[in-house]
Amino acid sequence: MRKKIHFIKLVGICLGLLLLLITPIQIKAAEKTDILISGLYDLTGPYSGVHQLFAKTAKDYVKWSNEQELVPGANIILDIVDTGNEISKAVVAFQMAATKTPRAVLSTGGFSSSTVPACIPLAKRLKIPIVAGSSPRNIVLPPGWVFSVQGCYEGMTAAFGDWVKANWKPDSSDPWIRANYENRKPRLGIMGWDNAFGRAFDQKELRDYLENIGVDFVGSEYIPLSPSDTTPQLVRLVKDKNADFLYFGMYPSSIGVILKDAARLGLLDDFQTCTFWASGLVQLQSYVKELANRSMCLTGYKMMESEWEIPYFVKAFKESNLPAIFGMYYSGAAAYLDLYIEAIRRAAVKVGPDKVDGQAVYNALINMKNYQPRLYHSKCSFSETKRVGPDTAVIYQIQDGKQVLLEKDVYVPDILPGGKDVVK
Repeated sequence: MRKKIHFIKLVGICLGLLLLLITPIQIKAAEKTDILISGLYDLTGPYSGVHQLFAKTAKDYVKWSNEQELVPGANIILDIVDTGNEISKAVVAFQMAATKTPRAVLSTGGFSSSTVPACIPLAKRLKIPIVAGSSPRNIVLPPGWVFSVQGCYEGMTAAFGDWVKANWKPDSSDPWIRANYENRKPRLGIMGWDNAFGRAFDQKELRDYLENIGVDFVGSEYIPLSPSDTTPQLVRLVKDKNADFLYFGMYPSSIGVILKDAARLGLLDDFQTCTFWASGLVQLQSYVKELANRSMCLTGYKMMESEWEIPYFVKAFKESNLPAIFGMYYSGAAAYLDLYIEAIRRAAVKVGPDKVDGQAVYNALINMKNYQPRLYHSKCSFSETKRVGPDTAVIYQIQDGKQVLLEKDVYVPDILPGGKDVVK
């Protein structure tokens, strides 16, 4: 009997020792690996009004993603750096991201058409992919370490051209077209900012595409980033060349000046407008009120809070006390972060959270197909040769003072050089 009792005690002691040995291993297994995203933003320069919101949203999204454990075994860290939209600051910040502990596995590249190109050589050399918002061809061609969550610029204009052609008919559902229809080809012009990003919309491939579908392209005009008078450009496009439609490659503050000038000149009712991916219609309304009526926007952002599928972000946006005009930028920034973290998640599944690096994230990105970021209308696909994610968009319009979703699943033609929709 005593032997049996001693044996039971011995077994108990052994089990206790085994538990002590196992416990540290269990605690260690529960520890998470820190994974760094380098968030370069313009918080004090010309893009600061939008980028400050991007940075705030990015923080919200990282906090939520960690709470939801979107990347099991990992703790996502967002390192926010203000570049002031200065190339030198962006380059230094990008280089520093490679020396941090943990080392950055992905970067925003500064989120502008001036800072991202400057970081392209560094992205390739340091093997830190950039996932940017802008998509001019000097950023995405030749295919490298820069990816875009926004449709290509000339493709956006081509998509609007397709809408124009499909709706240019006497019984169009569009009231302005019905009132102004003539039995001829519709005429389309572009007004852009006088910078690389603004001029990216007008390319030979676009002109060929519009001619091929039966839309007359009447030309492009360019204005400063902060215009004071756009009369000459308007007169040339609308009065001299009789443009029916104008596509704007700029942000709402500049569009507001154009619409006010058009109203002053008595030209506002002579043309219909559409603006690019990141130009908010509600923000435009805040500048020009009823002059924004009929304005359209082709985008992938879910511009209205009622469309956001995650209550956490609806609540966070409301608690921020930000005006409704910033809703589209909030949804856009959330969509970008969602794609970043999805790429990291896929990399972690492939190599393990502790082995995720820039190369692993790059590999995850080029193999991503038909992924729809949260708070985003468009699905994103990348490949060895494709760096622009979205192939479709939606169109919003201001009707009687209200923003409405006009069209869904609008195809964005691939007319970058070598693209499948380039006219042969």
